[in-house]
Amino acid sequence: MSMQKAAGAALFLLPAFPATAQTSQLGLERLVRDQAAALEAQQARIDALERRLAALEPVVQETAVTAAEVAKARPVVETRLDRLERLRNLPAGNAAMRPASDPLTAPSPSQAANVDDESFDWTKGLPQITSADGKSAMRLRGRMLFDTSSSFGSNFDRRNITGTKARAIRLGVEGKLGDMIGYQVEFDLTDNQAALRGAYLSFTKKWGDNIYELSLGNRLTDRSMEGASSSDSQPFLERNATALATAPRKGSFGLGAMARVYGKTWHAAVQLDGNEASTNGSVSDSTTLTGRVHWNPWRNSEAIVHLGAWGYREDFSSGVASIPLSTRIGGRFNELITVQASSLLDPDHGQAFGLELGGVYKSFWMFGEYGERDVWARDSAGGRHVGVRAGSIGTGVYLTGEKPPYVARGGVWSKPRVLRPITDGGWGAVEIAARYDQVSYSGPLGGEGYSTTLGLNWYLLDWVRVTPNWIRWRTENRAGAFAGADEGNTVVGRVAVAF
Repeated sequence: MSMQKAAGAALFLLPAFPATAQTSQLGLERLVRDQAAALEAQQARIDALERRLAALEPVVQETAVTAAEVAKARPVVETRLDRLERLRNLPAGNAAMRPASDPLTAPSPSQAANVDDESFDWTKGLPQITSADGKSAMRLRGRMLFDTSSSFGSNFDRRNITGTKARAIRLGVEGKLGDMIGYQVEFDLTDNQAALRGAYLSFTKKWGDNIYELSLGNRLTDRSMEGASSSDSQPFLERNATALATAPRKGSFGLGAMARVYGKTWHAAVQLDGNEASTNGSVSDSTTLTGRVHWNPWRNSEAIVHLGAWGYREDFSSGVASIPLSTRIGGRFNELITVQASSLLDPDHGQAFGLELGGVYKSFWMFGEYGERDVWARDSAGGRHVGVRAGSIGTGVYLTGEKPPYVARGGVWSKPRVLRPITDGGWGAVEIAARYDQVSYSGPLGGEGYSTTLGLNWYLLDWVRVTPNWIRWRTENRAGAFAGADEGNTVVGRVAVAF
């Protein structure tokens, strides 16, 4: 019975199978057509998007390159350990990154705040602004040097004086425009007088392995190692006797033109100057032609040797009635402690030369200088001539491990880079130094003298310094208010802030 029912059901379903198969085929075809249409629409949207991306791609690439260049130009903030390691690894002769007289360079890679178009660097005490591409920069410059001085032990009571003095208060600006043009303008208040100091425009170009520089304006003269170094960069409170005694009448600065060439291990400079910038113009200028060369015959990561020579010729204007001849050896404050000769009347011309020798080894340095200057009157056939001979030797060592701030590029002193400044929790840099100076004037009224100086320098930061100097001096003058042999002591202290 069940078999008959199953056969009947099968016979009943047979007509339905063809209809169901036909219906399923039609639904599948419709589904395929709908999916194909959807895929075509999606491909159209993808093609449109790719066309839009292709149109935007150059802009995106340009933006990415510009951002990379800006990021590369901006300073990278470094840690204290990074800075310590970088300063320790600097080669000898490069403890200071640049001479003070060089055009502005890129900012220090620390403590810089970046904005979209420029960066601000405060590591030098005053803000330095650098463009995003690093090609242009400008910063303020300044210094405050405050001294206290006491002299005692002289046979002349007038020489035993005590007082305070602002050795220098200076403010200015320096900068660079591109890779070739630099500028500087500085005014100084010294001895209760305002004076123009550095004020020049410089042009720098590199050809081959050498760098050529031409500057026009009022600039520190490149003469002797300490004479060519800024007054706030000296290891002692004043330049040595060789630099002071052999200085030309125009002083440390000259208004004119200077050309320099920097090689890998040497530099040469020539400078032609007239009178100072404030001359009244009633007579022709005096002129001074100065030249200097230096060479580093030996240099490695720990040591460097310095050789140098310089000379000048000065021709005096008819408006110069006399040339005073004296050299201070008891500090800048006490103007009475000098080695002197009688003034030369009606001077015609003068000339001088000097030699330099020294070097640096790790934290130790030693340098010596010798110089001669001779000045002739217009009737020199009658024997009117005065000369001076001076020699100096100094040495020092950094007890805290800093490298002496000798700059190999120009053969000058700069400020040290303190390994552990007090702002980083350190004690700063400590240097002890000693120097011997001797000066002798020729002629029947010429005097002679010497001094020994002991100094201690404590650098709280690269640009903040506390310095005491003790000077033991002796003079033997044959002219002036303090003729005869005399000796004594001078103690000088200074607080210096030099940006």
